[in-house]
Amino acid sequence: MKTIVVGVDGSEGSKTALKWALAQAQLCRAARVVALCTWLPAIPASSPWYADYDVSVELENETHALLEAVIADVGGAPDGVEVEARAVRGSAVGALMDAGRAADLLVLGSRGLGGFKGLMLGAVSQQVVTHAPCPTVVVPPSTSRRGVDKPDARRIVVGVDGSRNSVAALEWGADWAKATDAHLRAVSVWRIPPMMVPPAHLGARWPAISVLHDEAQRELDACVRATDVPENMRVETFTREGEAARVLLDEAAHAGLLVVGARGRGGFLGLLLGSVASAVVQHSPCPVAVIPLG
Repeated sequence: MKTIVVGVDGSEGSKTALKWALAQAQLCRAARVVALCTWLPAIPASSPWYADYDVSVELENETHALLEAVIADVGGAPDGVEVEARAVRGSAVGALMDAGRAADLLVLGSRGLGGFKGLMLGAVSQQVVTHAPCPTVVVPPSTSRRGVDKPDARRIVVGVDGSRNSVAALEWGADWAKATDAHLRAVSVWRIPPMMVPPAHLGARWPAISVLHDEAQRELDACVRATDVPENMRVETFTREGEAARVLLDEAAHAGLLVVGARGRGGFLGLLLGSVASAVVQHSPCPVAVIPLG
């Protein structure tokens, strides 16, 4: 992990995201954090007022001042971490996407400036998570109240369903756990399909719940063994019957980071963000890392 880009707009949500990124960068011991903020002139370049007033210079200076104030407000750069304040002209989504092409990780707050009460995930965060070229972490406001000293802050939970994207999520989670000295927990969720009930007149027997659970556990264990996880890393595995998003959210209540693939087994071609990934990003009490497809 070399470069972590954080979207900053001066909101409390972006401050929480920046604080989380700085703490993680210190744990990684080799990361550089880029605090990125965008600006756009309110006066169009075609306006005669634009020619008589150096709007660009003033707005860029104001944006840099805002970034420096936010960095100082969250405690500044930790020991061993380089922090760059980067002011970019353009839209927030476009600038973050461009920065993501050269970054290892994008970090965003769940809500920024301009949002209205009741909307769980901001428009910028939603677009970046959906289209980001690199892994993206969305940090909820509750993170600032959880604290990094709690025992579960060093637990990384990864949702695994056997898809290629979930395997990539497990490998990324293992790398992150190794870099931050965290504990890795792989979670698989299974359900009994409604049409699985056999007709009574055929004499077929209903499979025992324990049989279904054991099969799910074997599949999860096989997936972990086939994944490129460091040999000396112990991966805790857990399977449970239920709805995937609900089970992962329950796990997130006792985790420092939840990792999911952008698309799982149930997705269809063309849908960039799956229903499970979207649900956990919207409602998770801990930061969520979304690993893009491919």
